[in-house]
Amino acid sequence: MAESRTSALRQWAPAMSMTLLGLLSYVDRSVLAILSPTILTSLHLSATQYGYAILVFSLCYMVANPIWGLWMDRAGLWIITLTAVAIWSFASGSHGLMLGFAGMCIARGVLGFGEGATFPAGLKTVTETLPEEKRAFGLGIAYSGSSLGAALTPLLITPVALRWGWRAAFGITALLGFLWIILWVVLRFSGWYDPAAARPSGSRETTISGESRWSRNLFAAAAAYGLGAAPLAFGLYAAPLYLTRVLHLGQASLGHVLWLPPAGWEAGYLVFGRLADRRQRHDLQQGRSRRPGDVFLLLSIAGFLILLAPAAARSSSPVFLTMLLFFLQMFVAGGFVVFALADGMAMLPKEHSAFLAGFAISAWALTTGLLMPLLGHLFDQRRYALTFWLVSCLPPLGTLLWRLLSRPPRQAKFQLSRSAGA
Repeated sequence: MAESRTSALRQWAPAMSMTLLGLLSYVDRSVLAILSPTILTSLHLSATQYGYAILVFSLCYMVANPIWGLWMDRAGLWIITLTAVAIWSFASGSHGLMLGFAGMCIARGVLGFGEGATFPAGLKTVTETLPEEKRAFGLGIAYSGSSLGAALTPLLITPVALRWGWRAAFGITALLGFLWIILWVVLRFSGWYDPAAARPSGSRETTISGESRWSRNLFAAAAAYGLGAAPLAFGLYAAPLYLTRVLHLGQASLGHVLWLPPAGWEAGYLVFGRLADRRQRHDLQQGRSRRPGDVFLLLSIAGFLILLAPAAARSSSPVFLTMLLFFLQMFVAGGFVVFALADGMAMLPKEHSAFLAGFAISAWALTTGLLMPLLGHLFDQRRYALTFWLVSCLPPLGTLLWRLLSRPPRQAKFQLSRSAGA
């Protein structure tokens, strides 16, 4: 029994290490958003300028994701991930030195480039170390660190900023990055994390033949992820400004409520990860492969609930109802992430897994980069209702593009793993 528990722990340890990596990534990127009301006032910047700084981050992040993914597929996971975390930890700490708009853009750009390794590392780890019928939930576990980090950051960073100032908060993020690097080295050399660990022999898996890295299914996954998960950008970057400007919450109050939207994101990863695995197991038993078009349609319809936000702000419980809508918005977006990547993993060869993650997340970064300056401009003009219409219309567009781009793989077959190296 004890041996069985140890074996299960070793199987899931790689995914759990990616949970910590995602947590670190979103702690680092969320600090600026959470403290943005204070920082923009301190540096005399507008919401539009803030939006352009997010654009710089998003463009660098967009470019970096497929690059890191290719490097991981070719050079290996461990050293590439270590290098990326070192880069973004230095960049995160450098935010404490920024004096204006230019410094903010430079720091965000380097941070975005380094953090581009996060999600390719997570998907590659799950693909290499878990059997096919556990990968969607494993992906939810690995990626849940990002939503967990976004949820915990307001609770951890706000007290630091209130006591020692916003610049000190960025020093904490750099320290956390280097602590994770130490853990990464220990896990690697202790043997608890072997990126080349094989699945148990006898596992049944679908293999895809004849699919190139640049197949239409790659672009379909990118469309579903990039546009379907676009509401995450609002929840992560624009929600603090909305709560401050519309509901008149102070910086201290933000620290008590901003964990709620990422908690919805976290729940979305875990709930939809379980649902995707159940669909996968059922399909394996039936010898078929269903595509998630019906799921994307339902999620797109649910996304229009955010249009109730202006009415919530005028209600007798504005904070509670607004945070509930933000929670549901990010819960739905988490479903787009899980099902888009689960479908991509099923349709593309395993050796392209890191590139798949990098390319799909680059699409999200591009969407975020184009969206945030526009949202910042609308915020400066106090046209908040229009921002919700804009955000809610993007997932249906992603669903439509997915339907137009996706197609069955050229050849899919089931096979059994015969050896430890299978």
